[in-house]
Parts: sequence; C-alpha cells; structure tokens
Amino acid sequence: MTLRKYGIIGFPLSHSFSPKIHNQAFADLKISAHYEKIEIPPKQFNPKIETLKKESWSGFNVTVPYKTAIIPYLDKLDEAAKHIGAVNTIRVLDYGKWQGFNTDYKGFLKPIDAFKGALKTCLVLGAGGAARAVSIGIVSGLAAQELTIANRTLKKAEELTGRLLSNQTLKCYPCQIEAIPAGQFDLIVNTTSVGMGAREKQNILDVRPFAHSKTLVYDLIYNPSETQFLKTARQTGLKTLNGLPMLVYQAEEAFSIWTGKRFPDKLLSFFLNPLYHHPLS
Repeated sequence: MTLRKYGIIGFPLSHSFSPKIHNQAFADLKISAHYEKIEIPPKQFNPKIETLKKESWSGFNVTVPYKTAIIPYLDKLDEAAKHIGAVNTIRVLDYGKWQGFNTDYKGFLKPIDAFKGALKTCLVLGAGGAARAVSIGIVSGLAAQELTIANRTLKKAEELTGRLLSNQTLKCYPCQIEAIPAGQFDLIVNTTSVGMGAREKQNILDVRPFAHSKTLVYDLIYNPSETQFLKTARQTGLKTLNGLPMLVYQAEEAFSIWTGKRFPDKLLSFFLNPLYHHPLS
C-alpha cells in the first residue's frame, strides 16, 4: 500500500500540534499516510516550494507567515479561499496540480457558536492571513454589527477593511493597535503571533480598557495554552478561549478535503480535553 505524504508549511513550527492530530487520525482510521513539519525560513521559501511541487505529496496545511505568500504557487482556489485571500490547506490533484482552500474561518467559528447572537461588536488584532479568515467568519457567521481591525501598520488594516466593505450590514473600522478607539467590545481576537515562541512573554494588548463583564477574549495561539493576552483577561474575570479548538476543527475540515473522512469522536474528545487548553470559564 502506497504511503501518502502530508505536511505543514510554515516558520517556525516548533509549537505545532498538527502532526500529532493528523497522524493520530491516520492511525485511528487505518489510512496509510504520514504527516510531518516542513519548516521553511523566509529566505528559502520560493526555492523550497518549487522543490515541493516536483515531489510526491498528497496535501499540505499552510500556517504563518505563508498563508498569502503561497497563493501564486497554486493552480486552483476554492471560493472561500478566493474571498478570504488566504490559504491554509492544499490538496494535490492529478498531474501535481495544487488546489488551495481555507478552513480557518470554519475552525474559528465552531468553538463560539453558542455565543454568536451576543457578539455584536468585535475587535480583531492583526491583518494577516489568519485575520482575513477570522474577519470573514465574523461577517458571515456571527451577524456582528461593528468590526474594528487593529494592526501594527495601518495600511494592512485598511486593505482588509476594504475587502470587507461589500458587506453593507457591517460597519468596519481600521486602525493601528496603538490607536484603538475607546469603547467596549463583545469579542476581542488576537490573530498575531505575539505571545508565541520568542515572543511568549509579550502581550499584544491589555484588553481591560476595551472589555465589559461579558466580553469573550479569544487568542488563536494554542501553544502556550495561555498567553499573556489571555492570562490578563482571565485574571480580570473575563471569558477566555485559546486556539486549540480552532486548530482541531480547521484540521478536521482539511482532513475531510484530503480523505473524505471526519475525525473519530475519540480523537476530538482527546484533543479538546480541558487539560490541553484553557476552556471557556
């Protein structure tokens, strides 16, 4: 039986749980496949992707900082990826053609489904590939009324806001992180890498001036399980959620694209166990 190869493309990848999740799923479902890390420093990105396109792979996940940079190398994009402008999943088709998908927005929404009616005003920190998926998720799945996108550079926040302006029911505001307008948000989401790896001790934002007692604070980072961003929010008494549930649910969507199968229930239960992430409290 031929062993199919899958991998995650990104940099850095020391924190990634994706191999654990997908390899466990392959084992549980008795699929002859293996999933590995493909860590590519930015200066090596172009030649490495060209090499991968000549090799025998069946699919990839794509994570920071390459969710938009990968697009020129794709032969096809599904509609969601086109709309979002970022790709986190690739399926290798016949003759080595690569098709891009975005499963991040579904993964982002699923853990907060029970809250969606109450999340009317939202603040997204960051304007990269993950922020695009989160913002589209907010527009399409939360029925929010206002969305503020705050980024280190104003230009990228303005570009993302412009992408969302076709939705006439939602008011969008771009700003720099240092100039977030006064107000209290129902949902605050960190989509940046601040709080992870070499920046683990950093806090992207003190949420306290921008939160009310029922604000949900959501960090897409899952390793460490509690960033400084979430720790401050939790100590203030706010509801917090890290990125592990999103990781698992977007991974299940990618797995389905590759194999046509969903994750076994026991795998979902194991990886979504509260021991692995800081649950909503």
